[in-house]
Amino acid sequence: MRLKFVVPVVITLFAGSAYAQDKIHKRDGEVIDAKVKNVGTKTITYSRFDNQSGPEYTILKHDVLKIKYEGGSEEAFESMGRHRGPSRMWDASDGNGMAKVNYGRNLIALAPLQFTDNGLGFSLSYNRALDKDAIISFYLPVIATFKLNSGSYLNTATNTYVNGHQDMMFYVMPGVLLYPGGSLGKVRYGIGPSLVYASGERSSVLTDVWGYTYEKISSHTMLGIVLNNSLNINPSEHIYLGLEFGFGFTYLNRIDGINNDTRGLVQGGFKLGYRF
Repeated sequence: MRLKFVVPVVITLFAGSAYAQDKIHKRDGEVIDAKVKNVGTKTITYSRFDNQSGPEYTILKHDVLKIKYEGGSEEAFESMGRHRGPSRMWDASDGNGMAKVNYGRNLIALAPLQFTDNGLGFSLSYNRALDKDAIISFYLPVIATFKLNSGSYLNTATNTYVNGHQDMMFYVMPGVLLYPGGSLGKVRYGIGPSLVYASGERSSVLTDVWGYTYEKISSHTMLGIVLNNSLNINPSEHIYLGLEFGFGFTYLNRIDGINNDTRGLVQGGFKLGYRF
């Protein structure tokens, strides 16, 4: 009879001691048997359950999914700090620990006001965050500009002034942008290099052997590199505003197939875009 009484008591005490612990469930799937000492605004302090008189440990709050306390209650942290997924990041820059905006890693932008060393025009660009912290981004702008202020010249054959040709140039600039604080936030700055391929027209006024002036339109091809500086403003989850400026030089500058001297390259503009 005494044995029948003792066994249930032992089983009950063992089950109680096994349950009388806090369990910290991390976002990576790890479960820590612990005694939680403090839950702060950014960190959680705990001791290991099997060594409660030993050292205290600290874990970042945004790495924790939930805590199951020994009494059976739970505390979840689904929206605390930053939660990274395969294509999005929660921004907690408002300082209160609550996620507010879900920024997409992809960005398509149009620059209605774009300039290059050739003149004014417009551009379309694509930006994609590559790593989990969105520090490195692939960047691809495609630009078209025109030499709007080409001036005029005297056509001596007709003795009249003629407006110069508005040379058109197309630029493709694949490259990367590095964002020290990550590209997914309200205001971010990025810097990085891009290769430049440009093709189009180059006009010049010439004088023939009889002294008559005329305008010659030549093919123009350039290869080079620029260093881009980008200021990104994301007022909402999807709306994007940006300012950009880049400068560099050519290592190939061909006019009608003949290589010319090295030429400076510049590009920049104001951008409107959509994040997804």
